[in-house]
Amino acid sequence: MGSFENVWPQYRRLLTFVQPYRGRLVAGILFGILYGPTNVAVLSVVKKVWAQFFEMGTHEWKWWQAAGVALLLPGTMMLRGVCDFLGAYLMNWVGQRAVMDLRVRMFEQLQRLSLDYYSGTRTGELMSRVTNDTSVVQQGMANVVEDVVKEPVTLVSVLGWLLWMDWRLTLAGLVLFPVCLVPIVVYGRRTRKASKSAQQNQADLLAVLQEAIAGLRVIRAFGAEQRETDDFRTICKSFFRQRMQVARARAISTPLIELVAGAGGALVFLYAFYMDMEGSKIIAFGLGLFMLYAPVKKLSRVHLQIQETLAAGERIFQLVDEQPSVLEAATPKTLPRFSRSIEFDRVSFQYKDSAGAPVLDEVTLTVPAGALVAVVGASGAGKTTLFNMIPRFYDPVSGAVRIDGVDIREVSFQSLRAQIGLVTQETFLFNDTVAGNIAYGKPHATRAEIIEAAKSAHAHEFIEQMSQGYDTSTGDLGVKLSGGQRQRLAIARAILKNPPILLLDEATSALDSESERAVQSALDDLMWGSGRQTRPTMLVIAHRLSTVQHANQIIVLDKGRVVEQGTHDELIARAGTYKRLHDLQFNV
Repeated sequence: MGSFENVWPQYRRLLTFVQPYRGRLVAGILFGILYGPTNVAVLSVVKKVWAQFFEMGTHEWKWWQAAGVALLLPGTMMLRGVCDFLGAYLMNWVGQRAVMDLRVRMFEQLQRLSLDYYSGTRTGELMSRVTNDTSVVQQGMANVVEDVVKEPVTLVSVLGWLLWMDWRLTLAGLVLFPVCLVPIVVYGRRTRKASKSAQQNQADLLAVLQEAIAGLRVIRAFGAEQRETDDFRTICKSFFRQRMQVARARAISTPLIELVAGAGGALVFLYAFYMDMEGSKIIAFGLGLFMLYAPVKKLSRVHLQIQETLAAGERIFQLVDEQPSVLEAATPKTLPRFSRSIEFDRVSFQYKDSAGAPVLDEVTLTVPAGALVAVVGASGAGKTTLFNMIPRFYDPVSGAVRIDGVDIREVSFQSLRAQIGLVTQETFLFNDTVAGNIAYGKPHATRAEIIEAAKSAHAHEFIEQMSQGYDTSTGDLGVKLSGGQRQRLAIARAILKNPPILLLDEATSALDSESERAVQSALDDLMWGSGRQTRPTMLVIAHRLSTVQHANQIIVLDKGRVVEQGTHDELIARAGTYKRLHDLQFNV
């Protein structure tokens, strides 16, 4: 079952999310405590009504006297129901609100974690922890606390009343009580393991589902629908088996407790018959005995539910406790607006758990402010990784990246990334309107500013032709748009943010030749800063060398090292790696 020393710290950690709502929690506990004595009140009224109506005779009663006595029963039952409702409602309110805070805490953690964490964790796994695991915790925090408070009080109250009525009759009814502990001992140890496996299987299920939806075109193109369905069915079967193990562990105590309750009741009636007791006492005592076994049944499941909660809690806190590999300084500086240069000082980088040569190897270069610098090289040369160093998506293993002489590890994320605009090869759009996606980096932009940015990215014309113009929804991941249209919206988003540093990672790769020329012209206009006091510093990754021939400087990477550096004409004259790439593209 697990020792108390191992169980309590984790459960206490879960309960810290309840502390802000302790007022409602205390109120719920009080109503739970009051619920116990109301059961005794119901039993007392039942005994009194039975005795006065069926044993003392009714011929001397007036109708209002009979009605008054009879109304005691619904009155006490109503009081019992109100206490039960308020206790359950308040406990569930606290549990739901605490889980809401826990989910927000997990989402904040997901925003903090570095990109390398996501490269090794499936999206479905993370979704399962934020949704399903927290739901299990909510049930554990609300139901367990409620049962631990309410049911023992009910048990003690009813048991005390039964002992006061007749201790010998009570012992006869409880002689088989210890048998109820058997399922708790036998199945308690299995539940936590089975529940954790079930939650992992559910995460696998969500991961496969998410991949199947995202990759639907590929699945259909390769005729792999049946294979994907078979894989999904296998995971569903495994999830079903694990959930049934948990369900069996939780339900196994019910028939045993019912048998014990029935046997105890039979012993009570036999003993009462032998002692020739009055009917009212027998009826009230039998009802009290069954009231006694109801909390026993719930308490027998508390330990099993705690095990499920702890299994979910382990998975949740694995995420919450994960430390980002890229951390902000304890007392970060605010980076002033970029004005001089970006420097790579002997920067080396290798991905975690990666064998082989480093992705970047002793890279040293300087990008002056206002320059257009292109980074070229074969696939896998380290171009995107080099870009990822600037906004600190990753940190160098050795060396430093400096902006205006300041090591970017010393400045705040906000002040650093506020100065950077990024357009990636894999364009990401939110399920929002066209205007909302363009204004993502500048939420309070006016419609005129949004339209101007779209015109600069040569997106205005196709936006105007959409059903609702700038208010048209782009769908999940921009599914309603072509690749070129998505790319131009991403460029418009970067233009509207108006950052001093603009990173374009294959920004025109998804465009046709005509659109590429139009966007390239827009970027050229942006470089010369029409109506602006300063030009942005642009770093461009490009496989199409025709788009970067006019760059102020071209950096050639090969196997993570800077092998050449200069203008287009200088590199062609040098007849090295750049000229070889150029000749391959232009069939020279």
